[in-house]
This record gives sequence, structure tokens and C-alpha cells, in this order.
Amino acid sequence: MSAPAAKQGAEEEAERLLAAAKLNPNDGGHFRSLGHHYARAGDAQRAARCYQRAVALDPDDAEAGEALCDLLDAEGKESLELAVCKEAAGKSPRAFWAFRRLGYLQVHQKKWSDAIQSLQHSIRGYPTCADLWEALGLAYHRLGMFTAAVKSYGRAIELDSSRVFALIESGNIQLMLGYFRKGVEQFRSAVEMAPHNHSAYFGLASALLAWSKHCVTIGAFTWAANLLKEASETAKVCTSLTGNLSCVWKLHADTQLALARCSPWEDRHIKRGMDEQNFKASVLQWRNTCLSAANSAKLSYQRALRLTPWEANIHIDTAICLDLICTMEENNSVDPIVWELPEKMSLGGLMLEPVNKDFWVTLGSVSSNQALKQHSLIRALQLDTSLSEAWAYLGKIYRQSGHKQLARQAFDRARSIDPSLALPWAGMSAENNHQSRAGAVNESYESCLRAVQILPLPEFQIGLGTIAARSGELLSPQVLMAVRQAVQRAPHYPESHNINGLVSEVRSDFQSAITSYQHAKFALDMVRGSKLDNRYPFVDVSVNLARSLCKAGLATDAVCECEELKTQGLLNVDGLQVYALALWKLGRHDEALSISQNLAENLSNMKQESATGALGFICTLAYNIAGKDSAASVIHTLPGQPSYNRELKFIISALDALQPSKRFQLPHLSTPPRLTSYDVMSEVHSNIALGKAFGGESNNCLGVEGGLSYLKKVLHMYPDCSLVRNHLGSLLLSSGDWTASHKAVGPSRTMEPRCTLLACACYFPKST
Repeated sequence: MSAPAAKQGAEEEAERLLAAAKLNPNDGGHFRSLGHHYARAGDAQRAARCYQRAVALDPDDAEAGEALCDLLDAEGKESLELAVCKEAAGKSPRAFWAFRRLGYLQVHQKKWSDAIQSLQHSIRGYPTCADLWEALGLAYHRLGMFTAAVKSYGRAIELDSSRVFALIESGNIQLMLGYFRKGVEQFRSAVEMAPHNHSAYFGLASALLAWSKHCVTIGAFTWAANLLKEASETAKVCTSLTGNLSCVWKLHADTQLALARCSPWEDRHIKRGMDEQNFKASVLQWRNTCLSAANSAKLSYQRALRLTPWEANIHIDTAICLDLICTMEENNSVDPIVWELPEKMSLGGLMLEPVNKDFWVTLGSVSSNQALKQHSLIRALQLDTSLSEAWAYLGKIYRQSGHKQLARQAFDRARSIDPSLALPWAGMSAENNHQSRAGAVNESYESCLRAVQILPLPEFQIGLGTIAARSGELLSPQVLMAVRQAVQRAPHYPESHNINGLVSEVRSDFQSAITSYQHAKFALDMVRGSKLDNRYPFVDVSVNLARSLCKAGLATDAVCECEELKTQGLLNVDGLQVYALALWKLGRHDEALSISQNLAENLSNMKQESATGALGFICTLAYNIAGKDSAASVIHTLPGQPSYNRELKFIISALDALQPSKRFQLPHLSTPPRLTSYDVMSEVHSNIALGKAFGGESNNCLGVEGGLSYLKKVLHMYPDCSLVRNHLGSLLLSSGDWTASHKAVGPSRTMEPRCTLLACACYFPKST
């Protein structure tokens, strides 16, 4: 059709539509059709008037309403478009098109509450519109209604699986709620849908980083390292898509820094044993892996810093990364005049933001100059007195400088401000651990356990294991997990392997204990000559190894270990005991007795608790080798008024019963009850009564009367002791007084007449 003919046809159609509208001016359909005609003809002004008339006549006319709004939107008349939608929505609740358009406009204007009402109403008319559900999710999201937002985004994804925006935003919400796995799944779906969308890659790397941090808090370091490797690769892809975008390079650096901090040492040969060469190679490989990740983080931070040198946070992040590298390379300077790179980078951030309290704390933590550290932390507290981290670091400085009272006050202040901060708990643990008052060790253990639960650093975990060894808590599952993690995080520390050996030994896993002690010796060889030299005594590790070898039945190896210490002049009191025990197990009795004599000569130089334990060991060894007469002679030569431990009291009372002609006259029988264990003294008194029974009469007959008389007196001292009542009941039975025996034991007690000498025989492997 020629152009004149087409023009003539259009004019005729317009005349026809105008005539129809004049004939029926209340029919909005005619005006809608006329509006379409003008719109096709390019007459937007007339088309808008026709559409507006059609909507006025019929607010439910979605076709006319949408066409009118499209024209207004194209001309940039947003306020007029908003007025048209509000007018139509006010006239009819079924004008769903108006509510939908109004909801979109309100989202654009960030009127989130109004948008939610409009979008919810419009969804009734368009329940399968993915755009509406996505917009509703965004409105919920911006108002902080995260659960509702996730549901709306989820509905949009169900209706249209290619909704990348909904996937990304839903993933961000999942991370905020702590659902890391779901968040990662959302971002991975977004990456699959849009493989060139840098926002999807950025979100995925961020989600993996957040998930890895959660894994670190629960001790899953291998899992965390795998997540960080994927996060680093994802961030690297994002840098190729975005080019020179500072935040992406910073994200890549963050993943690498986290990997350097949590990458675990994996010893796959621990069950089969590992020689020194393989151990050192394995630890060096782990160290190089961590150092490589830290250097990669440094380069990425530097790239981000060149792109945005005005970003103070990047200066601080770089300082933290450089401080980690200096620690791993062990090249921290002790020159108070020379400024190290971590300090310089921290000052760079402070030059940009001089009143940032967190930056001052960072400077205090990375600086090696004590005066600068203290000044920085005090400056941070001047800016904010409630800064718990600054108080904690300040307490650490005071503790290291010997100001214990100031340290305790600083730690207490930090804990009162923020109980979830790990450092003050660890600091209080160290303070209590050096005190001698009753309960200090238990308080130290609880504080250190709290620190480990908050922040599982290797230093805290090793400290927990050390305190647990003193407090008898090595069987605790929390200690087991913490020590195992310390081995993974700090295989170059001899302490981590030594404490791990103690934990295995107390669980009777002697083979694992032997392997751990051997690893501790290997680690000691690695740190000799460095600044870590002598940070853990070589003698303690060797003695522990010899003891575990002896318990595992490898007495020959234990003797070799002790003889090596003896050759170096390092065989201490504990080593002498292990040496003597191993010799006895090998049948070298004379040598064992000779070593025990050397041990006895050192009793005067030992602490009271260690001395009593050594006495018990000497008596036990003498008894096993030469019998009870030899053990008795050893006890008779003990110094006056010794502080007997539980086992020694039992031994002496049992030997009294076995050898009634030679009484030892225990000095502690008159000791106030508060100073002596209730159970111990009840057993001792029972043994004394049996001694009287054994030695009271001739012709191998029991002297029941003497034992009965003594036990009746003891019963007044310990009226609720079932042990005393049972032995009393036994003697009454032997005397034939059944009624008195039943009264003595009581109806609620089980008659178990047992001789404590049997317990003594259990303590002494050799029976009498």
C-alpha cells in the first residue's frame, strides 16, 4: 500500500473511532482503541488524553492504564504517572495494574512500607508475576524483614529460575542470618545462570569466606581451608571480570590472609610413625604454604591500595598482613628506633583517619615497641573508654612488665565491657595460673577454656592443655579437641605435640603418645638456635617419652632414652623414677635399686608434693624387688613428720597390719579432719584395726577384741562411713555376734567384708 493510501486509511479509521466514541461516550473501550491509533501514528499527546479518558471511565482497564503509564514514563513525567495510578487504585480495588505500577514506582522512590502494601495487593491479580515477587522481596529486604524477603525471592525464583538478582539478594540475606551453606548455594546458582556477572562471583567469594570463618570457630580447619581456596579462585575470576576494582582485590586479599591463618598441618603418617626428616619436611611445607598465601594477600592489598589510596581500611589490613608475614619469617626487629612496615602502614591509616579508635588498637597490636604499644592503646581509650580490646591488650602489656595488679584491673574491665572477647579471659587465666592460692588453678582452667571457646588460637589452646595437666582435666573432651587443633595450627611449636602426648597418655593410647613426644623432640630441634630456643624444656619431653615407652612395654627403649639424658647430665627427679622403673621391668634389679637410692638422696631438694610421691615410688619399688621387710626398712629411715600423701598413708597403715611387731606410729592420726581426706583416714583407721586384729593374739588367731575396741572409737569419729561399719561388721561376725554385726552395718548397707590389705596388694603388684 502506498503512503497516501495508508494515510487515507488511518484518517478514515480515526474518523470511525471518533464517531463511535461520540455515539457512546461512556464506553472506555472506544477511547482505548482511539489511543492505540494515535500512539501508532506518533501523536503521543492525543494518545495520552484518550488513554486517560478510558481509565477514568474504567479504572480496571489494565491495557489502557499500562499504555498511559508507558507514555508518561517515556516522557519522564513520574509524578503524573504516580497520580494516575493512585487515582485508579483509589477508585477500584480490582485495578491491579495500578497497584502493580504504583508498587514499582514506590520501590524506585525507596518508599518501602508503601511499596509492600501496593505490591501485596497487586499480587492478588498477578500471582504468577515474578517481577512483583522480586520487587516485594526487595522491599522486605530493605526494611529488615529478612524471612519475608527470602520467601518472596524464593517465589520469584520458582516462577523464573533465571532471576539472578533474586538469587544474589537471597544469598546475601542467608549470609546475614548465618545460613552459610544456603547462601553459597544461592550464589553458585547465580554464577551458573550468569557466568559473566561479577556481582555473582563477588557474592560467592564473600559467602565462602564467611562460611570458612564459621568453620574456624568450630575447629574444622581443613574444611575452612578448602572453602578459602575456592573463595580465592572465585575472587580471582571476579578480578578478571571487573578489572581495576579495589573492593574485589581487597576481597581476594582477605581470602588469602584467612587461608594463611587457618591452613592446617595434615600429618597423614601419624599412625605409622614419622622420622625426623619427614617431620621437618612436612612442617616446612605447611609453613611455606601459609607464607605463600600471606604474600599473595600482601600483593592484592597493595593492588587495592594503588587503586584507592584514600581508603584507610586497606592501610590497616595491609599492616595486619605484614605483621603476620614478619611473625612467620621470625624477622621482627627489636630496634626501638627503626619503624617496621606494619607500623608504617598503620600510621598511614591513622594519617587519613586520626580519630579512628580501632586503628590505634591495631597500631598497638602490631608494634614491637612497648612504649608505642602502650601509647597507642591509651590513645584509643581516650577516644572511647569502653573499648574492650584496648583494655585487653593493655592488660597483656602490664602482665608482661610485671604489674600484676594493673593487669588484673585491665582484664576485669575488658571482660565487664565485652564478655565475648577472648584475650582478657586468656590473660586472667595466665594470672591465676601463677598464683598459689586454693582454687587458682581451677579458675585459670575455666578462664582459659572460655578464651579457647571464643577464639581458638593455638596459644590459647596450648595454654589450656598446660593448665589441664596441672588441674587433672586432661580427660576433658574440650581439652582433647583444643590440643588436637593446636597440633594442626602450630606444628612448629614443641608444646603442642608435648601436650598432645600427655592427652594421649592419660587415655592409655601410649603409641600415639610416643609419636607425639617424638614430634615434640623433632620440633625442638627445628627451633634451636632461633628466638624460640628453650621455649620448652627438652628434658620434660624426653622424660615424657621414656615414661610412655615404659607404659607401652618398650622398657628397653625407655632405658635408652634415660641413659641419653644421663649422659648429657639432664636426668632429673622424674627421669630417675622412670629410669628405675624401666630397669626393674627389664629385671635389672640392682641397677634399679641404685637409681632409687640416687632418687632418695634428692628428696630434700624436692617440693613437698613431689617428695611424697617419690617416697611412695621408692617404697613400692623396694617392696617389689626385696619384699615388705625392705619396704619397711625404707619407711623407717624417712625423716620425721613427713607430709604423707594418700598412697603412702595407705602403705604405712597396711604394713603396720602386716608387720604388727614394728609399728610406724603414723604422726598424722591426730591431724585435724580438715587437713586430711575423709576417705583416706577411714581407710587408714580400718587398716590399723586389722593390724590390731592380726597382731593381738598368738597361735595365728585373730585378736578380734583389740580391733573391735579400736573400731568402735573410730565409729564415733566417722559415724557415716560405710567402710568403717563394714570392717566392724566383719569382726563382729568373726566373734559370732550376728545381731551386733547387723546393727553395725545397718539394713541399708551391703555386707562387703573386705580386707584393705587386698587393696594394698593391688597397689603392690607383688602379693603377700
